[in-house]
Amino acid sequence: MRDYYKMKRILYWPGMGQPKDILKHLRDELSKENIIDFIDFDYDKDELDPSKWNILKNKYDWWIGISLGASLLYYSYNFLKEEYRPKRITIINPFSSRKKLSEERNFDLSNQWNFMPKEQNINIEIIDLISSVYDSKIPMYHGIELLNDTNSKEKNLIFVNGGHTIDDSNAQIELAQILLNKGICNEGYNYCNIYKQ
Repeated sequence: MRDYYKMKRILYWPGMGQPKDILKHLRDELSKENIIDFIDFDYDKDELDPSKWNILKNKYDWWIGISLGASLLYYSYNFLKEEYRPKRITIINPFSSRKKLSEERNFDLSNQWNFMPKEQNINIEIIDLISSVYDSKIPMYHGIELLNDTNSKEKNLIFVNGGHTIDDSNAQIELAQILLNKGICNEGYNYCNIYKQ
């Protein structure tokens, strides 16, 4: 059995323009037993080249991201030397193609990074996909595409009956407990559903 209880170094990737209190309760719960750092720079500036991002030259055990942050962490994985890659990633409401999303949601990509995480085909030990049932910003199939295209020993799919940023504090706490293997999930299956909203 994996050691969920050993302290981990987590790198958290927020979404674009999201205030720091998004997923605060999830992060507070995880930080009781882990060290959490932030990706803290502006997305969509300069060239999209994760191999040049200084923060990715530190070793983290686990990456967690939401929305654009989740898509960027997935995309960035193959740009790093193997010794800097985490063993686990958790993607929360990501997109698999920003161009496709811009067509679906009718926004202009001319001043934004145009990239397709699904082209990366990453190979990682553990991947968790958190998918909000009532996400009005990114269709659920984007995350499913990434999960399906990932080579991994363990794939976990968690549905949350909430919106894009999972605003319910109790749902965030329950999600953290499931990610730490302390919450109740479907025994024997790699998926579960958090019904709080």
